[in-house]
Amino acid sequence: MIKIALTSSSGDNMFFLRPRYTNVLMRFAREAGYDVMPVILPITDDEALIETYANEFDGFICTGGDDIDPSIYGEEKHPNCGGIESSRDVFELSLLSKVTALDKPVFGICRGIQVMNVALGGTLWQDIPSQWSEPHGTVHFERNEKNDPRHRVTVSGMLREVLGEEVVTTNSYHHQSVKKVGDGLIVCAVNEDGIVEGIEHTELTFYRAVQWHPEVDPDDVSKKLFTEFLRHVQA
Repeated sequence: MIKIALTSSSGDNMFFLRPRYTNVLMRFAREAGYDVMPVILPITDDEALIETYANEFDGFICTGGDDIDPSIYGEEKHPNCGGIESSRDVFELSLLSKVTALDKPVFGICRGIQVMNVALGGTLWQDIPSQWSEPHGTVHFERNEKNDPRHRVTVSGMLREVLGEEVVTTNSYHHQSVKKVGDGLIVCAVNEDGIVEGIEHTELTFYRAVQWHPEVDPDDVSKKLFTEFLRHVQA
């Protein structure tokens, strides 16, 4: 059985994750014939426990959530930077350090792409509407879980091979994105405004993330993304 760990958010004295992440993971796992056990990880600062997490699970999904503390990547907090979960930042960065040392598959979604980039020395646009200099053909920062606003994303690298298309249409509701790309990473998806929508590592077996939410209204693109992640976990 494949054991997949998913990161969680915290608040109101609880850890939580929207069920759509595990629901879609399990759906595509069943369709592809994989036997999967998803586990939602509680946030901890216990390094020994984090080491155990890294060793125990076969694959990791970094999920969506609040903004990352800009001080981690050497910037002051912008007035429009949103809520921060410092304990989650510290936890996920420690976990990613240990997981990448073991070269285990990691897939990131929304906040996931951001923390995976920051973990390797990258930086972020803290607020696209106020910091991005180019005019916007699409709305990136409207927070909803519907099919719109949507935008066209040009894909390259291994992501293009997986999707079998050069341009895909995705949902869009984020107000932050990758700015400086982290060490070992390349951009593999960009939308029509030039905003980074996907990254992948050039040396690690599977360290890939997208800015959009493939678990929301999952389509064929979503299926290919999750199935490719599971294929590498199973390998």
